[in-house]
Amino acid sequence: MTNETFPSALDLSPEGRRQMGLVKWNRYGDALAAWVAEHDFGAPPAVYSRLQELVNGGAFGYHYEFERVLDSFARWSEVRHKWTPNPELGINTVNVIQGIWACVEAFTEAEDGVLFSTPIYPPFFNVGPTTNRRPVEWSMSHDEDGWHYDFEKLENLLESDSGIRLMVLCHPHNPTGKVLTEEELSLLVDIAHRHNLIIVSDEIHGDLVHPRATHIPLLTIPGADDCTVTVTSGIKTFAFGGIRCAVAQTGSRKIFEQLSTVPSALLGGPNRMGAEAAITAWDTGETWVDQMKNTLDSNRHLLFDRLNKELPAIKMHLPQSTFVAWLDLSNYEPGERPATWMRGLTGVAGQNGLNFGSEGSGHLRLTFGTSPEVLNQMIDQMVEGLPAL
Repeated sequence: MTNETFPSALDLSPEGRRQMGLVKWNRYGDALAAWVAEHDFGAPPAVYSRLQELVNGGAFGYHYEFERVLDSFARWSEVRHKWTPNPELGINTVNVIQGIWACVEAFTEAEDGVLFSTPIYPPFFNVGPTTNRRPVEWSMSHDEDGWHYDFEKLENLLESDSGIRLMVLCHPHNPTGKVLTEEELSLLVDIAHRHNLIIVSDEIHGDLVHPRATHIPLLTIPGADDCTVTVTSGIKTFAFGGIRCAVAQTGSRKIFEQLSTVPSALLGGPNRMGAEAAITAWDTGETWVDQMKNTLDSNRHLLFDRLNKELPAIKMHLPQSTFVAWLDLSNYEPGERPATWMRGLTGVAGQNGLNFGSEGSGHLRLTFGTSPEVLNQMIDQMVEGLPAL
Protein backbone atom coordinates (compact mmCIF):
# COMPACT_ATOMS: atom_id res chain seq x y z
CA MET A 1 0.00 0.00 0.00
CA THR A 2 1.09 3.54 -0.72
CA ASN A 3 0.03 6.13 1.81
CA GLU A 4 -1.59 9.54 1.75
CA THR A 5 -1.39 11.95 4.66
CA PHE A 6 -3.90 13.85 6.74
CA PRO A 7 -5.15 16.53 7.52
CA SER A 8 -7.74 17.25 4.91
CA ALA A 9 -7.18 20.14 2.52
CA LEU A 10 -10.94 20.71 2.40
CA ASP A 11 -12.63 23.82 3.74
CA LEU A 12 -14.12 22.39 6.94
CA SER A 13 -15.92 25.56 7.98
CA PRO A 14 -19.73 25.32 8.11
CA GLU A 15 -19.92 27.71 5.15
CA GLY A 16 -17.48 25.63 3.14
CA ARG A 17 -19.35 22.42 3.81
CA ARG A 18 -22.74 23.96 2.95
CA GLN A 19 -21.42 25.14 -0.41
CA MET A 20 -20.83 21.49 -1.35
CA GLY A 21 -24.57 20.75 -1.21
CA LEU A 22 -24.18 18.09 1.48
CA VAL A 23 -27.36 16.85 3.17
CA LYS A 24 -25.62 16.90 6.53
CA TRP A 25 -24.87 20.60 6.35
CA ASN A 26 -27.93 21.87 4.48
CA ARG A 27 -30.91 20.15 6.08
CA TYR A 28 -31.16 22.55 9.03
CA GLY A 29 -30.12 25.90 7.60
CA ASP A 30 -27.51 27.71 9.66
CA ALA A 31 -27.44 25.12 12.45
CA LEU A 32 -24.12 23.42 13.15
CA ALA A 33 -24.56 19.94 11.68
CA ALA A 34 -24.01 16.93 13.93
CA TRP A 35 -27.01 14.80 13.02
CA VAL A 36 -25.62 12.53 10.23
CA ALA A 37 -23.01 9.85 10.95
CA GLU A 38 -20.60 11.27 8.41
CA HIS A 39 -17.30 12.96 9.21
CA ASP A 40 -16.20 16.15 7.48
CA PHE A 41 -12.64 15.16 6.57
CA GLY A 42 -13.36 13.70 3.16
CA ALA A 43 -11.04 11.06 1.70
CA PRO A 44 -7.31 10.66 1.01
CA PRO A 45 -6.05 12.99 -1.76
CA ALA A 46 -5.37 10.04 -4.07
CA VAL A 47 -9.12 9.37 -4.21
CA TYR A 48 -9.80 12.85 -5.59
CA SER A 49 -6.94 12.53 -8.04
CA ARG A 50 -8.23 9.19 -9.34
CA LEU A 51 -11.79 10.44 -9.70
CA GLN A 52 -10.60 13.58 -11.48
CA GLU A 53 -8.60 11.41 -13.86
CA LEU A 54 -11.74 9.43 -14.67
CA VAL A 55 -13.78 12.59 -15.19
CA ASN A 56 -11.14 14.10 -17.45
CA GLY A 57 -11.03 10.87 -19.46
CA GLY A 58 -14.81 10.60 -19.77
CA ALA A 59 -14.78 7.15 -18.14
CA PHE A 60 -18.52 6.86 -17.64
CA GLY A 61 -19.22 3.69 -19.66
CA TYR A 62 -19.77 0.13 -18.51
CA HIS A 63 -16.92 -1.18 -16.42
CA TYR A 64 -15.42 -4.17 -14.62
CA GLU A 65 -13.66 -2.26 -11.84
CA PHE A 66 -16.03 -3.60 -9.21
CA GLU A 67 -14.23 -6.94 -9.56
CA ARG A 68 -11.16 -5.31 -8.00
CA VAL A 69 -13.10 -4.00 -5.01
CA LEU A 70 -13.04 -7.36 -3.22
CA ASP A 71 -9.28 -7.72 -3.74
CA SER A 72 -8.59 -4.27 -2.28
CA PHE A 73 -10.95 -4.96 0.61
CA ALA A 74 -9.10 -8.20 1.37
CA ARG A 75 -5.71 -6.45 1.41
CA TRP A 76 -7.05 -3.67 3.63
CA SER A 77 -8.61 -6.17 6.04
CA GLU A 78 -5.37 -8.09 6.33
CA VAL A 79 -3.33 -4.98 7.09
CA ARG A 80 -5.82 -3.26 9.38
CA HIS A 81 -7.58 -6.17 11.11
CA LYS A 82 -5.38 -9.25 10.66
CA TRP A 83 -8.16 -10.87 8.64
CA THR A 84 -7.71 -12.20 5.13
CA PRO A 85 -11.12 -12.69 3.52
CA ASN A 86 -11.30 -14.72 0.33
CA PRO A 87 -12.39 -12.39 -2.51
CA GLU A 88 -13.99 -15.37 -4.25
CA LEU A 89 -16.44 -15.67 -1.34
CA GLY A 90 -17.61 -12.05 -1.44
CA ILE A 91 -20.09 -10.06 -3.49
CA ASN A 92 -20.42 -6.37 -4.28
CA THR A 93 -23.47 -4.39 -3.25
CA VAL A 94 -24.39 -0.75 -3.62
CA ASN A 95 -24.53 -0.18 0.14
CA VAL A 96 -24.59 -2.03 3.43
CA ILE A 97 -28.38 -1.89 3.87
CA GLN A 98 -28.80 -3.53 0.46
CA GLY A 99 -26.40 -6.26 1.60
CA ILE A 100 -28.49 -6.81 4.73
CA TRP A 101 -31.68 -7.06 2.69
CA ALA A 102 -29.97 -9.60 0.39
CA CYS A 103 -29.07 -11.72 3.43
CA VAL A 104 -32.62 -11.54 4.75
CA GLU A 105 -33.92 -12.74 1.37
CA ALA A 106 -31.32 -15.51 1.13
CA PHE A 107 -31.48 -16.95 4.65
CA THR A 108 -35.04 -16.38 5.86
CA GLU A 109 -38.62 -16.80 4.75
CA ALA A 110 -41.75 -14.70 5.14
CA GLU A 111 -42.76 -14.20 8.79
CA ASP A 112 -39.38 -15.37 10.12
CA GLY A 113 -37.94 -13.24 12.90
CA VAL A 114 -35.09 -10.82 12.21
CA LEU A 115 -33.38 -9.77 15.43
CA PHE A 116 -31.32 -6.67 16.19
CA SER A 117 -30.08 -4.94 19.33
CA THR A 118 -31.59 -1.62 20.37
CA PRO A 119 -30.86 1.25 20.43
CA ILE A 120 -29.79 0.82 16.81
CA TYR A 121 -29.11 2.55 13.50
CA PRO A 122 -32.64 3.59 12.39
CA PRO A 123 -32.75 1.91 8.92
CA PHE A 124 -32.51 -1.48 10.64
CA PHE A 125 -36.11 -1.00 11.74
CA ASN A 126 -37.21 -1.08 8.09
CA VAL A 127 -35.64 -4.46 7.29
CA GLY A 128 -38.57 -6.49 8.64
CA PRO A 129 -41.51 -4.49 7.24
CA THR A 130 -39.99 -4.19 3.75
CA THR A 131 -39.24 -7.92 3.48
CA ASN A 132 -42.33 -9.36 5.22
CA ARG A 133 -40.24 -10.52 8.16
CA ARG A 134 -40.89 -9.96 11.87
CA PRO A 135 -38.61 -7.45 13.57
CA VAL A 136 -37.49 -8.67 17.01
CA GLU A 137 -35.74 -6.23 19.34
CA TRP A 138 -32.97 -7.29 21.71
CA SER A 139 -32.61 -4.42 24.18
CA MET A 140 -29.15 -3.50 25.37
CA SER A 141 -28.58 -2.88 29.06
CA HIS A 142 -27.21 0.35 30.48
CA ASP A 143 -25.37 1.21 33.68
CA GLU A 144 -22.83 3.72 34.92
CA ASP A 145 -20.11 2.00 32.88
CA GLY A 146 -21.97 2.34 29.58
CA TRP A 147 -24.07 0.18 27.26
CA HIS A 148 -23.80 -3.61 27.18
CA TYR A 149 -25.19 -6.61 25.34
CA ASP A 150 -27.40 -8.75 27.59
CA PHE A 151 -26.68 -12.32 26.49
CA GLU A 152 -29.04 -13.87 29.02
CA LYS A 153 -31.84 -11.80 27.50
CA LEU A 154 -30.77 -12.96 24.03
CA GLU A 155 -30.90 -16.60 25.09
CA ASN A 156 -34.39 -16.08 26.51
CA LEU A 157 -35.58 -14.41 23.30
CA LEU A 158 -34.32 -17.28 21.17
CA GLU A 159 -35.74 -19.90 23.50
CA SER A 160 -39.17 -18.27 23.45
CA ASP A 161 -39.27 -17.62 19.68
CA SER A 162 -37.98 -20.48 17.53
CA GLY A 163 -38.87 -18.51 14.40
CA ILE A 164 -35.97 -16.09 14.79
CA ARG A 165 -33.67 -17.05 11.95
CA LEU A 166 -31.32 -14.09 11.52
CA MET A 167 -29.57 -11.46 13.61
CA VAL A 168 -28.38 -8.13 12.25
CA LEU A 169 -25.40 -7.18 14.40
CA CYS A 170 -24.00 -3.64 14.43
CA HIS A 171 -20.31 -4.23 15.19
CA PRO A 172 -18.98 -1.73 16.29
CA HIS A 173 -22.24 -0.40 17.59
CA ASN A 174 -24.04 2.70 16.36
CA PRO A 175 -25.06 4.80 18.30
CA THR A 176 -23.33 3.78 21.56
CA GLY A 177 -19.83 3.06 20.21
CA LYS A 178 -19.74 -0.29 22.03
CA VAL A 179 -17.02 -2.68 20.75
CA LEU A 180 -17.57 -6.40 21.27
CA THR A 181 -14.71 -8.36 22.81
CA GLU A 182 -13.39 -11.66 21.49
CA GLU A 183 -15.11 -13.45 24.37
CA GLU A 184 -18.45 -11.81 23.54
CA LEU A 185 -18.10 -12.60 19.84
CA SER A 186 -17.30 -16.23 20.61
CA LEU A 187 -20.40 -16.41 22.78
CA LEU A 188 -22.50 -15.00 19.94
CA VAL A 189 -21.17 -17.60 17.52
CA ASP A 190 -21.92 -20.36 20.03
CA ILE A 191 -25.47 -19.05 20.49
CA ALA A 192 -25.92 -18.84 16.72
CA HIS A 193 -24.92 -22.48 16.27
CA ARG A 194 -27.18 -23.69 19.07
CA HIS A 195 -30.20 -21.81 17.71
CA ASN A 196 -29.61 -22.24 13.97
CA LEU A 197 -29.14 -18.49 13.57
CA ILE A 198 -27.44 -16.55 10.78
CA ILE A 199 -25.54 -13.43 11.89
CA VAL A 200 -25.23 -10.53 9.47
CA SER A 201 -22.42 -8.44 10.93
CA ASP A 202 -22.48 -4.78 9.87
CA GLU A 203 -18.86 -3.73 10.37
CA ILE A 204 -18.99 -0.39 8.59
CA HIS A 205 -17.42 1.37 11.61
CA GLY A 206 -14.73 -1.28 12.09
CA ASP A 207 -11.87 1.00 11.01
CA LEU A 208 -12.89 3.64 13.54
CA VAL A 209 -12.07 2.01 16.87
CA HIS A 210 -10.27 4.16 19.42
CA PRO A 211 -7.24 3.38 21.61
CA ARG A 212 -7.66 0.65 24.23
CA ALA A 213 -10.26 -1.15 22.12
CA THR A 214 -9.80 -3.47 19.13
CA HIS A 215 -12.14 -4.30 16.30
CA ILE A 216 -12.22 -8.06 15.81
CA PRO A 217 -13.99 -9.07 12.58
CA LEU A 218 -16.64 -11.63 13.43
CA LEU A 219 -15.40 -13.93 10.65
CA THR A 220 -12.08 -14.35 12.48
CA ILE A 221 -13.87 -16.13 15.35
CA PRO A 222 -13.68 -19.96 15.20
CA GLY A 223 -16.98 -21.37 13.96
CA ALA A 224 -18.23 -18.09 12.49
CA ASP A 225 -17.65 -19.19 8.88
CA ASP A 226 -20.76 -21.37 8.93
CA CYS A 227 -23.15 -18.77 10.33
CA THR A 228 -21.91 -15.30 9.32
CA VAL A 229 -22.05 -12.77 6.52
CA THR A 230 -20.07 -9.57 7.06
CA VAL A 231 -21.39 -6.47 5.33
CA THR A 232 -19.23 -3.37 5.22
CA SER A 233 -18.07 -0.40 3.21
CA GLY A 234 -15.48 2.35 3.22
CA ILE A 235 -18.04 5.14 3.27
CA LYS A 236 -17.78 5.84 7.02
CA THR A 237 -13.99 5.72 7.03
CA PHE A 238 -13.57 7.82 3.88
CA ALA A 239 -16.83 9.83 3.77
CA PHE A 240 -17.92 9.04 0.21
CA GLY A 241 -21.46 7.90 0.98
CA GLY A 242 -22.76 9.82 -2.02
CA ILE A 243 -21.06 7.52 -4.54
CA ARG A 244 -21.52 4.23 -2.66
CA CYS A 245 -19.77 0.90 -2.77
CA ALA A 246 -20.11 -2.00 -0.32
CA VAL A 247 -19.11 -5.61 0.24
CA ALA A 248 -20.92 -8.69 1.55
CA GLN A 249 -18.23 -11.16 2.61
CA THR A 250 -18.71 -14.80 3.58
CA GLY A 251 -16.27 -17.30 5.02
CA SER A 252 -17.55 -20.57 3.59
CA ARG A 253 -18.64 -21.90 0.22
CA LYS A 254 -21.96 -23.02 1.70
CA ILE A 255 -22.91 -19.58 3.01
CA PHE A 256 -21.64 -17.91 -0.16
CA GLU A 257 -23.72 -20.14 -2.41
CA GLN A 258 -26.86 -19.53 -0.38
CA LEU A 259 -26.27 -15.76 -0.47
CA SER A 260 -25.71 -16.03 -4.21
CA THR A 261 -29.27 -17.32 -4.68
CA VAL A 262 -30.36 -13.68 -4.54
CA PRO A 263 -30.57 -12.64 -8.21
CA SER A 264 -27.70 -10.36 -9.17
CA ALA A 265 -30.17 -8.16 -11.01
CA LEU A 266 -31.67 -7.22 -7.65
CA LEU A 267 -28.25 -6.33 -6.24
CA GLY A 268 -27.06 -4.13 -9.07
CA GLY A 269 -23.54 -3.09 -8.20
CA PRO A 270 -21.38 -0.08 -7.34
CA ASN A 271 -21.01 2.55 -10.01
CA ARG A 272 -17.58 3.26 -11.50
CA MET A 273 -16.88 6.22 -9.21
CA GLY A 274 -17.87 4.32 -6.09
CA ALA A 275 -15.75 1.31 -7.02
CA GLU A 276 -12.70 3.43 -7.89
CA ALA A 277 -13.03 5.49 -4.72
CA ALA A 278 -13.14 2.33 -2.58
CA ILE A 279 -10.21 0.71 -4.38
CA THR A 280 -8.04 3.82 -4.17
CA ALA A 281 -8.90 4.53 -0.54
CA TRP A 282 -8.21 0.96 0.57
CA ASP A 283 -5.00 0.80 -1.48
CA THR A 284 -3.53 4.15 -0.38
CA GLY A 285 -5.26 5.34 2.78
CA GLU A 286 -3.56 3.65 5.71
CA THR A 287 -1.49 6.56 7.02
CA TRP A 288 -4.30 9.00 6.28
CA VAL A 289 -6.71 6.93 8.36
CA ASP A 290 -4.27 6.65 11.26
CA GLN A 291 -3.88 10.41 11.36
CA MET A 292 -7.59 11.06 10.93
CA LYS A 293 -8.30 8.69 13.81
CA ASN A 294 -5.94 10.71 16.01
CA THR A 295 -8.15 13.72 15.38
CA LEU A 296 -11.29 11.72 16.17
CA ASP A 297 -9.75 10.43 19.39
CA SER A 298 -8.80 13.96 20.39
CA ASN A 299 -12.30 15.18 19.53
CA ARG A 300 -14.06 12.54 21.62
CA HIS A 301 -11.97 13.53 24.64
CA LEU A 302 -12.57 17.22 23.93
CA LEU A 303 -16.32 16.67 23.89
CA PHE A 304 -16.32 14.36 26.90
CA ASP A 305 -14.11 16.61 29.02
CA ARG A 306 -15.90 19.86 28.21
CA LEU A 307 -19.36 18.38 28.79
CA ASN A 308 -18.29 16.90 32.14
CA LYS A 309 -16.84 20.23 33.19
CA GLU A 310 -19.26 22.76 31.70
CA LEU A 311 -22.51 20.83 31.17
CA PRO A 312 -22.46 18.05 33.79
CA ALA A 313 -26.22 17.56 33.44
CA ILE A 314 -25.50 15.92 30.07
CA LYS A 315 -24.39 12.34 30.62
CA MET A 316 -21.96 10.84 28.11
CA HIS A 317 -19.91 7.65 28.07
CA LEU A 318 -16.65 7.90 26.16
CA PRO A 319 -17.34 5.87 22.99
CA GLN A 320 -14.96 3.02 22.20
CA SER A 321 -15.47 3.56 18.46
CA THR A 322 -17.11 5.69 15.76
CA PHE A 323 -17.31 9.49 15.64
CA VAL A 324 -20.75 9.77 17.27
CA ALA A 325 -21.57 10.43 20.91
CA TRP A 326 -24.72 9.13 22.58
CA LEU A 327 -25.78 11.92 24.92
CA ASP A 328 -28.29 11.46 27.73
CA LEU A 329 -30.25 14.73 28.11
CA SER A 330 -32.84 13.31 30.51
CA ASN A 331 -31.93 15.74 33.27
CA TYR A 332 -33.23 18.56 31.07
CA GLU A 333 -36.56 16.78 30.36
CA PRO A 334 -36.31 17.67 26.64
CA GLY A 335 -39.49 15.82 25.62
CA GLU A 336 -39.82 13.29 22.82
CA ARG A 337 -37.79 15.33 20.33
CA PRO A 338 -34.52 16.26 22.05
CA ALA A 339 -32.94 17.18 18.70
CA THR A 340 -35.60 19.80 18.00
CA TRP A 341 -35.25 21.07 21.57
CA MET A 342 -31.45 21.25 21.28
CA ARG A 343 -31.50 22.91 17.87
CA GLY A 344 -33.95 25.55 19.02
CA LEU A 345 -31.93 26.48 22.10
CA THR A 346 -28.40 26.17 20.76
CA GLY A 347 -28.33 26.01 16.96
CA VAL A 348 -26.69 22.56 17.11
CA ALA A 349 -28.41 19.85 15.04
CA GLY A 350 -28.20 16.33 16.47
CA GLN A 351 -30.47 13.32 15.91
CA ASN A 352 -33.36 12.26 18.12
CA GLY A 353 -32.62 9.31 20.35
CA LEU A 354 -36.06 7.77 19.81
CA ASN A 355 -35.17 7.27 16.15
CA PHE A 356 -32.90 4.49 17.48
CA GLY A 357 -35.60 2.77 19.53
CA SER A 358 -37.38 3.24 22.85
CA GLU A 359 -34.05 2.98 24.70
CA GLY A 360 -33.17 6.33 23.11
CA SER A 361 -35.75 8.25 25.13
CA GLY A 362 -34.16 11.48 26.36
CA HIS A 363 -31.05 10.89 24.23
CA LEU A 364 -29.39 12.72 21.36
CA ARG A 365 -26.80 11.36 18.94
CA LEU A 366 -24.13 13.97 18.19
CA THR A 367 -21.47 13.60 15.49
CA PHE A 368 -18.03 14.85 16.53
CA GLY A 369 -16.29 13.99 13.25
CA THR A 370 -15.45 17.57 12.38
CA SER A 371 -12.66 20.04 12.95
CA PRO A 372 -11.80 20.88 16.58
CA GLU A 373 -12.75 24.48 15.81
CA VAL A 374 -16.27 23.54 14.72
CA LEU A 375 -16.65 21.09 17.61
CA ASN A 376 -15.64 23.77 20.10
CA GLN A 377 -18.14 26.12 18.50
CA MET A 378 -20.87 23.51 18.96
CA ILE A 379 -20.01 23.06 22.61
CA ASP A 380 -19.79 26.84 23.13
CA GLN A 381 -23.30 27.25 21.73
CA MET A 382 -24.59 24.44 23.92
CA VAL A 383 -23.03 26.01 27.01
CA GLU A 384 -24.54 29.38 26.14
CA GLY A 385 -27.97 28.12 25.09
CA LEU A 386 -28.87 25.36 27.51
CA PRO A 387 -30.60 26.28 30.77
CA ALA A 388 -28.64 26.06 34.00
CA LEU A 389 -29.52 23.12 36.23
